[in-house]
Amino acid sequence: MKSIHRVKCAVFAVAVVAASAILHTPGTASAKELKAAHFMPPMHPMDRGVMTPLAEELNAATGGKLTIRIYPAGELGKGPVQQYKRVVTGVADIAFGIPAYTPTQFGKTVLVHMPGLFASGEEATNALWDNLTAIEDEYAETKLLGLWANNPSVLITAEKPVRTLADIEGLKVRTPNPVMAEVVKAWGGIPVSMPTPDIYNAMNTGVIDAVMIGPSGIRSYKLNEIGKHATVNIPSAVDSFYLLMNRNSWDALSDEHKAKLDELAGRGLSLRGAKAFYDAGQAGIQLARDSGVEIIEIDEAADAEFRAAMAEALEALVDKTSKETGADARAIISGFSGQ
Repeated sequence: MKSIHRVKCAVFAVAVVAASAILHTPGTASAKELKAAHFMPPMHPMDRGVMTPLAEELNAATGGKLTIRIYPAGELGKGPVQQYKRVVTGVADIAFGIPAYTPTQFGKTVLVHMPGLFASGEEATNALWDNLTAIEDEYAETKLLGLWANNPSVLITAEKPVRTLADIEGLKVRTPNPVMAEVVKAWGGIPVSMPTPDIYNAMNTGVIDAVMIGPSGIRSYKLNEIGKHATVNIPSAVDSFYLLMNRNSWDALSDEHKAKLDELAGRGLSLRGAKAFYDAGQAGIQLARDSGVEIIEIDEAADAEFRAAMAEALEALVDKTSKETGADARAIISGFSGQ
């Protein structure tokens, strides 16, 4: 009986060792999940049009071995201003954010915001990728997955319509980035900086009189409910957006998974972001129109007025950026514009 017991124990031990070997065989590792953070509602165009498709495609490409879980609406930390910090420190493996919220980090990237450079977000997105070598050092602490732009901002006002330069005098205007802040000041307005989720209450309570925002923001932030007028062709700037990955999280991926993610990211993903913003922008303007918001298009004379008034401010901003970044800001802008 003792010999039979010893044989059974030996067989069991061999089985355990064999099972352990199978579990630790290369290629059978358990799935890895990446945490992706953003600050918008779950149904925002950037979630539906960029991040969710990326997660679905990565899951399919890796057979479920590398996945992305999206944490919307600030679930990994409130406030869009801290998105860059969250991805650098590893609070999130991947983060969507806005370069203009950390302009000292992205001083060269935000030159793409110069008013009048682009007619569409697609043009601006291709310009960013065509000139990536001029700005890529700003992303050295992370892995750049996406970088894109939306369409030029529209001006939505709570009470006063804006058809000429004189109409904007004294208005408190929420601006999306430092470039447009200087422009609004040159126009005679009072620029106010605040995150997009705060706009609705600020405009509804009279803290601001107007908002400069990409047209997709009309639907996302329900601005059709509080705005009476929208000037849609005022000479304005695009906004830029990034999708970044924590450097350690990237380095921890297998070469195979890095290749799969690279295939899904980059310019193609970025152009998807630009298109999602364009489609949402068209829908936003239509929603404003359907809600009774007056849609205003300024004439050529007014356009020339606005451009002349902002020219000196833009020149000063270019000089300031050159000094702060140590780069030739004019050369970067020329590269963006293809000149």
